[in-house]
Amino acid sequence: MYSPEDRRAAVAALKTDTIAEVAARTGASPSTLRRWAGRRDLADRPRSGRPPIQATADQVVEALVATAGARISGRDYSTRALSEATGLSQSIVSRSVRSLTVPVAEVTGGRELVLAASGFPLVILGFRAVDTGGDDSNGRPAVPPRRIQRRIAGIAAALRSAGVQRWAQRFGSEHRQTPTADLLALLAGEENEELLVFDPLGEVPDDTVAEAGPRARVHRGFVEFVAELKSVLAGCQDIPGSLLDQLAARVRHGLEGVLWRESVQIEPRRTSITSDSMEISSWLPKETRSITEHLAIALREEIIDSGYDPGDRINPRLLSRRMRVPRASVDAALRRMVDDKLLDGSRGGARIPLITTVDVLDLYAARMAIGEVVLRSLALRPQRYLVPVQLALRQVEASAPTRSGIDVEDADLHFQQELARASGLRESARTFESLTLRLRLFISILQLDYSPASDRIVSDDRAIFRSLSRSDAKTAIEVWRGKVDNAVRHMAGLLGRRRFDQELWTQLTRSLG
Repeated sequence: MYSPEDRRAAVAALKTDTIAEVAARTGASPSTLRRWAGRRDLADRPRSGRPPIQATADQVVEALVATAGARISGRDYSTRALSEATGLSQSIVSRSVRSLTVPVAEVTGGRELVLAASGFPLVILGFRAVDTGGDDSNGRPAVPPRRIQRRIAGIAAALRSAGVQRWAQRFGSEHRQTPTADLLALLAGEENEELLVFDPLGEVPDDTVAEAGPRARVHRGFVEFVAELKSVLAGCQDIPGSLLDQLAARVRHGLEGVLWRESVQIEPRRTSITSDSMEISSWLPKETRSITEHLAIALREEIIDSGYDPGDRINPRLLSRRMRVPRASVDAALRRMVDDKLLDGSRGGARIPLITTVDVLDLYAARMAIGEVVLRSLALRPQRYLVPVQLALRQVEASAPTRSGIDVEDADLHFQQELARASGLRESARTFESLTLRLRLFISILQLDYSPASDRIVSDDRAIFRSLSRSDAKTAIEVWRGKVDNAVRHMAGLLGRRRFDQELWTQLTRSLG
């Protein structure tokens, strides 16, 4: 590739030397020298042919990956899936993804991410060395290295798509949606925390940097900041999905208002899944819950947060450290879930079960059949038994406007559980509860998002309740069958390349009509 200066020097040499001599000296062919001599302008010209698309592809891939959240670890965000979604070649998509992350060989483990905060003009991340406590893991990542590699790409993409690299060009107070003082206060963290800061405008006072010492590294340049960030993240045991979800939700807001801390959940969050009315009689006591039962409930969120895939072995050491409970308690909870067939223990340890299309159809066919029995019984009972069902319906109606898939799912399954409990059929209710536990696990593993279907869920649940209020079992069952049919098709459609088996589903449910 010749620069304009090279061309001008070659043309000037033609005034005193022959074309052959200049060609031998410059390496340009005689025809090229003649073409240069005939040009009036020797500046670079736009290259002919197909325009480069990598830069555009990078922006497209960044936008998709930045808003993926914890789902970045799933099949929907593999390079093949991104290629199919964008129409770009897989090689181009792969180059885009590689630019966002690090080689999988560089993922080593040894520290954990404990803090992330962002708001113009600062980005702050905090890390802490992992205390293995004599464990034989030797600091290796707590989850598969390729999953951490994907999640690094999610964080880097969020920073780029949110326009953080252009903060140095901003001016004026209208961009300061997050108080800078609140962000600066985070720099006075624990002494054992390692801080990485992006500060393009020099907002961090020199005395604060001096006080923090070597544990705080402040970058003014975005490229250097992202490069070190990816390197540090590659040394993490895990990158929590809850952080990725928060970043994905704030990308459109320029990453304003991001404040994530390491969550230590001793008591479960009070939602429909952990409310007093949502006891699971088969393995949760009616009075107080033990640490083992808390862990079993919290494992569902842990599956989502750590991005476990079917077949992955659950790391009890990671659970123990995150929940700050003894390792023995974690092991007991996992053994209980293996005994209840919620986890797979056939290959040693506790693993996320492999889910097939047949498993999904089997589960939903069983729920459909028992649900019909429950609805027939409930339609014959006095109206006072519908009071807890009505309260559960209000939770569904309240969760729908939030457009949170997890909240809608929890409220809807709680509504279904109250239908079973109000039926007066103890064996049917117990079996239905057991199937609900397995369904929640399926939903977690497949990372189903129910937010697009929230309006349909509310409509179906209202119709079922109205029908039962009129003692109209037939209509309630018709709505129930349609509700289950939509759910099973949605879930089965996420099981990779295997398509929905319409014939099998019809055979399993035909006799229920």
